[in-house]
Amino acid sequence: MARTAMIHARTEPGLKAEAETILRSLGLSYTDAINLFLNQVRMKKGLPFPVEIPESVLMSIIECGRRRFILKKSVRVRLGVEGTVLVYEYPPLGILAYGLNQVEALDAFRTDFASAWDQVAKEDDSKLTRDARSLKRRLVSLVDRVEEV
Repeated sequence: MARTAMIHARTEPGLKAEAETILRSLGLSYTDAINLFLNQVRMKKGLPFPVEIPESVLMSIIECGRRRFILKKSVRVRLGVEGTVLVYEYPPLGILAYGLNQVEALDAFRTDFASAWDQVAKEDDSKLTRDARSLKRRLVSLVDRVEEV
């Protein structure tokens, strides 16, 4: 028998179950699938498929904490890499959020959006500067409703 090496990996339970069902329908075990993948990596001297960060993402709902902002229409948010950080940017609202990974960057974007809503959209116009009133109009025209979750 040939010597083998052990690989231990952690993944989400739902992903594992879904992948197992698909692999089983193809007549493959996890070991078979991992060996196929690793052989492709070796043959291609890299990943056997392209891995790219999309240039933008569409958002129709923005969740932050216990609130869900339902937008009137989807907005296209720029997604990019600047140096060693990931960036979510939506210039119409002046949001430029950074994170070391996608989760952190998205969290920062959601927090900035909710903060703009709390500090500007909910404020009385008489207490806002002209620029802030303009931002408020953009926010209010964008958000259909805010739900507590």
